[in-house]
Amino acid sequence: MKKFAPLLTLAAVAALGAVLLVANSVTGPTQQTVAATAVTPSTAAVAPVAPPAPPPPPTPPPPVVVEKAFAGRSSGNEVTVAVAVSNGRAVGYVCDGKRVEAWLEGTLVGDQLTLTGAKDSTLSGTVTDGAALGSVSVRGKQWPYAAQAVQAPAGLYEGRANVDGVAARIGWIVEGNGRVTGNASVPGGAEPLPAPPFDPAAPNSITFSGAPVTVTVVGGDLVAPGR
Repeated sequence: MKKFAPLLTLAAVAALGAVLLVANSVTGPTQQTVAATAVTPSTAAVAPVAPPAPPPPPTPPPPVVVEKAFAGRSSGNEVTVAVAVSNGRAVGYVCDGKRVEAWLEGTLVGDQLTLTGAKDSTLSGTVTDGAALGSVSVRGKQWPYAAQAVQAPAGLYEGRANVDGVAARIGWIVEGNGRVTGNASVPGGAEPLPAPPFDPAAPNSITFSGAPVTVTVVGGDLVAPGR
């Protein structure tokens, strides 16, 4: 019996080795597969996230008055100022009856007037139902002004005349007290000229340098300065 003991021991060791070999062959690939699966990066495409849409621009407030004319003067009586507004559009005229004048156009947004004209002329102001208050600048000079709401025949008037083939343009401001101030300009002319006398009750009788003048009320049907 003793002579077979080493043989039995060897057989047992061989059998145990075979069992371990089979176990490794069964469990080894599975562990490797799991490990490989764990470290393999995902190849699925990631959809880009769209940025949030910007908020819409704020809606500007409607004009505080729909249609109205204002006429008044600068605080030191240097110039006369008129503004006519209609549905958010605005036309202004500034003159002194001598050498200073400017036509301007722009907008009325909410209660804020913003107008610009030739040679860096500007007019700004705050509007209520009864008045327009602000500042006006012409040829580098600036004045505060106050203009009251007016009814026809007060308001702003524009005249056009053909003088020897040259188009002349005239502006008149009729204040609420009936006072009239105006200037005339001719393309290429060095300086504005005093306007001819104006009677709002007889606008078709006016002439300028011998030429008849066509007069338009600048009000609800606004006359753009560049027309």
